[in-house]
Amino acid sequence: MTRLLHPLASALWLRLGAFLTLVFLACAAHAQAEIEFFEVDALNPGLPAGPEGLDRATPMSAMDSFFDMAEEGRFEDAAQVLDLTNLPREEQSAKAAQLARQLFVLMDRKVVVPWRSLSDRPDGWLIGSTESDNTGRVRRSIVIDWLELGRHDVALRLNRVMPPDGTPVWVFSRETVNRIPALYELYGPTSLEQALPQWARNDAFLGMYVWEVIFVPLMLWVAAALGWLTYRSVTIFGRKMNTALSHSIVRALRWPATIAVTTTVVGVSTTRVLVVSGVLDSLISPMTIIGFVTAATLAVVFVIDEIFDRISFNTPDELADPSNAHMRSMATMISAARKGVIVIALLVASGIVLSSANAFQSIGLSLLASAGALTIILGFAAREVLGNILASVQIALNRSARIGDMVIFEGRYCTVERINFTYVQLLIWTGNRYIVPVSYFVKDAFENWSIEDTKMTRVIELTLAHGADVDRLRKVFLDTVEHEDGDDTGPVDQAAVHVNDHNVFGQQVWFELPTPNPTTAWAMQCKIREMLIRAARQIERETGQPMLPSDAPRELPAPETKDLTQRF
Repeated sequence: MTRLLHPLASALWLRLGAFLTLVFLACAAHAQAEIEFFEVDALNPGLPAGPEGLDRATPMSAMDSFFDMAEEGRFEDAAQVLDLTNLPREEQSAKAAQLARQLFVLMDRKVVVPWRSLSDRPDGWLIGSTESDNTGRVRRSIVIDWLELGRHDVALRLNRVMPPDGTPVWVFSRETVNRIPALYELYGPTSLEQALPQWARNDAFLGMYVWEVIFVPLMLWVAAALGWLTYRSVTIFGRKMNTALSHSIVRALRWPATIAVTTTVVGVSTTRVLVVSGVLDSLISPMTIIGFVTAATLAVVFVIDEIFDRISFNTPDELADPSNAHMRSMATMISAARKGVIVIALLVASGIVLSSANAFQSIGLSLLASAGALTIILGFAAREVLGNILASVQIALNRSARIGDMVIFEGRYCTVERINFTYVQLLIWTGNRYIVPVSYFVKDAFENWSIEDTKMTRVIELTLAHGADVDRLRKVFLDTVEHEDGDDTGPVDQAAVHVNDHNVFGQQVWFELPTPNPTTAWAMQCKIREMLIRAARQIERETGQPMLPSDAPRELPAPETKDLTQRF
């Protein structure tokens, strides 16, 4: 019995699986059919039959038909590419031509049609990279462009619609048609343009009108002149400020104000005085956004930088004092905060520009489409700069070198004067500046005399005669250290004298001088060296015992050449 039931059960399961598969395929096919077009009760019943040559089967052919008929002035025929469903049937014939003409003006002035996104297949299928949402799928709605209207952006769309008795066709969506009057009021020709003579409104070249060829250079000259006047006015106004801080802040706002005024003149002139065509608008609109963002970013950065400059300690000598370790740390943190403000401001500005991506959709080379390639190119070109910026942040965080610290870098006695984005500015004791790339400064080892405990021992090396009385000179040295004990030398119990070596010239003696203040250590070392040589000569005169090497001529090795900047 079990043997008979087993084949029967297997057959039932196979039939059930086949049935479920058919149901799934049928549902998938039905869902696929639903997304291929929008169903409408009727398409433009108030209009006469379409003219000969009207082709709305594909997105590209529909757009071509609209432009061909509109450029010939056949706006009644061009209206066949508009979905007038939201208009009453009796009003469609009267308003269709006007809506088509207004849409043509909008497309001509504000839109660069993305022909590569318009398929020449009825289903809107595009072949291309799988990373793009427009390729590799059936589409029933295509965005031509986004235009700002009121508080938000609205889309110009082509939709594929299916009337009850007909075939699917591509037309401008009913939502787009509803917004045509408002968009035309905002972006259509101004009263000033309509007052221009007909020759000025004729086509020139590259899709521009004759008046644009004349108006744009004149407008740019006026914008530059007003920008220069703004710069001069802000400068004069800043000189009248009573306090140094207010004067610095107003002075810092000169360039942001200049950029803002210039950008405003360009933006208002091309959108309110005379509305430029789509070719120029595709360049001017992004530049206007970038101009305003740049002005705001510079204003924030410059003002905060002036405030930081007022509260920071800019005198290296004052910061180098051992008692001002907290001031060095604070100055370094202020320097790091400056860098942080600049980096954050640049990131925010870049985010604002990139978030306004619709302003760049009409550019031939889309900013977002090329962002990856641009990032690689700019990253490769600026890798050294970016590395220095990160290294400067590293110095500020780990405090390996603070502003005001005294360091020995490549044999030079220096004071850290500034830690900039890409370089460290070192003040050499001679008064010269040594500019070192930050990454190079971080990579190489250096001595820091100001970090943690500033006390150190300076070694005075003297060559004494073979029979010199080291004990008498030791007593002179220790007595001097005890007498000078204070802010520059001492304590005496850390001082010592050792015979370090002996050669043909005499005894090599180290006089170890404790110095608590690195700013005066070198000077004290030189002072006591001079005192010891003078004491040795005095002992020679009193006792007749030689203390210093003989002055008799002898074959001596060539002296070693030293850098004059080596102050230690």
